[in-house]
Amino acid sequence: MLTQALDVAVSVFGSLRSKIDEVLAIDNVAKVKSLWIPYKGSRNPYLRPLTIAAIDSGYNYNEYRGYALYAINVVNVILDVLTGEKVDGFVDIDVVSCNNIENELSLLSISMEVKSMVKILNNADIILMDGSLIAVFSKLRRALLEDGHELLEAKGINLSHLIKELIYAISIYPKKIVFISKNSNAKDVFGFVKGDIYYFERYTNGLPGYSKPIPLTQSKHLGMATANKVFRHTVKNIAGTDMSIAVTYVRFEPFSRIYRLEIPIEFGEDADARIRYIIDIVSDFIISGYPYPLMRADQIARVGLDDINRIAGILGISYDPRAREPL
Repeated sequence: MLTQALDVAVSVFGSLRSKIDEVLAIDNVAKVKSLWIPYKGSRNPYLRPLTIAAIDSGYNYNEYRGYALYAINVVNVILDVLTGEKVDGFVDIDVVSCNNIENELSLLSISMEVKSMVKILNNADIILMDGSLIAVFSKLRRALLEDGHELLEAKGINLSHLIKELIYAISIYPKKIVFISKNSNAKDVFGFVKGDIYYFERYTNGLPGYSKPIPLTQSKHLGMATANKVFRHTVKNIAGTDMSIAVTYVRFEPFSRIYRLEIPIEFGEDADARIRYIIDIVSDFIISGYPYPLMRADQIARVGLDDINRIAGILGISYDPRAREPL
């Protein structure tokens, strides 16, 4: 089968390379550059030092015949000028039997991240969440309409209540919560062949700054625009506020990578000012172009295959028949 795949790759080489080597028209390159706002963050020395937090999670699992062993690790890192770095979080390890373990663990990790965020809201001035706000909201809402979430039910997680917790948090503390994606295929700004992040990374000359923020209701991707309208309607129903999600792409340091930011914004709010405020705060905590608290949370939260195998060894199930073993 691999030989056939290689033969196909050779036969469509020209088509694939044309997509990889895509060259934008001059007008489109000019459009990319016109949407990029050069800006280097700097903290006002006359303002009090702010506390910054980050939340990330990781999970892994082994499937056996009839059940699965999993481990989820959720970590929050808080950086305070006076008290230094604090690391906290919680781990969940269990043996379960459910139909779609990958989807269930993804939902469980989201629920644990939301609960962790709510827990530390009063302990930080800004909270960096790994991932996408609209993706988290859409996944939870879709799951709410589905049946058969055995794992969530076993853990006593009410999806409707979880969505309300998320909505209340971002409605009461909209300026505290920022979602950052390291990788993104979203085509909200341009709608070109590749994701927006590719064009901003390639055609902005390595300048630190951010792209002109847009509300996701203006997304070139119809599904994303619709999801944001649902989000806006849900926020109105639950919290009574008019709120949307704005997206921008940020490069914190010269010639470093670009990241996608999603922030909740209230109607009529100056999104540019919010983005500059975030960049100013985070600028003191950037290492290799990325916020240190998120980097630290990611490193601690990872659950590798070796970790899950060690747990299996402790439980004495290392040699139990695996789900995908040949007969």
